[in-house]
Amino acid sequence: MKCVIVYIKTIGLTIIEGYMKKTKFVLFIYLFLVSFTFSQESTTKTSLSFIAFGDWGRDGDYGQQETADGMGVYAEKHKMDFILTLGDNFYPAGVKSTKDKQWKTSFEDVYSDESLQCPWYICFGNHDYRGSIQAQINYTYESKRWNCPGRYYSFVKKVDDSTDALFVILDTYSLIVDNTLAILQLDWLDSILAYSTAKWKIAAGHHPMYSGGVHGNTAELIDDVKPLFEKYKVNIYLAGHDHDMQYLKEPHTNIHYFVSGGGSELRDVSQTRYTLFSRSMNGFLALSINRSRVRVNFINDKGKRVYTVKVQ
Repeated sequence: MKCVIVYIKTIGLTIIEGYMKKTKFVLFIYLFLVSFTFSQESTTKTSLSFIAFGDWGRDGDYGQQETADGMGVYAEKHKMDFILTLGDNFYPAGVKSTKDKQWKTSFEDVYSDESLQCPWYICFGNHDYRGSIQAQINYTYESKRWNCPGRYYSFVKKVDDSTDALFVILDTYSLIVDNTLAILQLDWLDSILAYSTAKWKIAAGHHPMYSGGVHGNTAELIDDVKPLFEKYKVNIYLAGHDHDMQYLKEPHTNIHYFVSGGGSELRDVSQTRYTLFSRSMNGFLALSINRSRVRVNFINDKGKRVYTVKVQ
């Protein structure tokens, strides 16, 4: 079933994005194909846990293997429901095909611990766009854990029988470099958020909204995406791109911004007026959601917690 959905969406997007007349019919079909939301049936669970990290695929080098080992240690103690990547999955130029050797050297052989054999949901980064995006989508057909139905998509997870969490995966590269595709994606985002009844709304993309890292703030996201986040009360935005770990928050909004780009090579990070935590370290975020709060733990490459944020 997963393969059929990805195939239909891929073909639909290729046709529709080549036909840019925004008639109501075309936009309706486009939104239907792109916003197919994965959901779960009722559950006896009372919480939901996942790992989020980005900027990782380097054949195990530059701290990637050590960080992966730390993920395995942490996930063994704290069972994860899924893992979310935040882009730049393969350096320096993505993958060429589903047979590219990096699937083995940067993914399968590196994240091999049994505790990491759960569903992975994928964001794309700028380095991924130097290779074949379609190959990363198509790898969904060949992997039991790799889930990438399109360049952007959404899914819903059950926290408990009465609480849902909406996850919105953005293609921030297209939002920045292609105005026509950005308009379509923003229309889609508006629709997804407008019709969601989920208590928790968590968005993720490669480029950060705010950052004290090397790349800094992303003006296009602040101008075009942030107003939608505020309008529909998005709780959390997760990003990578800067190779560090950060937590930022504007005092007058309830949106919590996190950067988790410590999957491999590191860079320096500075303080900004919105910075509440920042560190140049290999690591990842471990998020635990229940009905009343989201706990966000910053975990280093040893699997040890170094900082915690509670979102309510």
